[in-house]
Amino acid sequence: MELLAAIKRRPAMYLSKNYISCLKAFLDGWFLLADQYGIDFDAECLGEFQDWIVAKYRITASRGWANIILFYSQDESTALRDFFTLFEEWQAGVNLKA
Repeated sequence: MELLAAIKRRPAMYLSKNYISCLKAFLDGWFLLADQYGIDFDAECLGEFQDWIVAKYRITASRGWANIILFYSQDESTALRDFFTLFEEWQAGVNLKA
């Protein structure tokens, strides 16, 4: 996903703080904009990533990917770094299946 790659390279351009909660809020807004204006954006990949995170951490409660990663991280900033590591790990697995 090109947008996430851009955010990873220069998070301060997109996020008010280097926090996973800011990334989640930004992406929620992006999805809303894309939906309202018919912008082509692969929103399904984060749904698949959500399923992968739930399975990876064996989560049984209803929690979103950002909250799960934050729970297993030291703080918000570390959780943001962990998100990108985990997202790349998930993408590598998806690419192997393709």
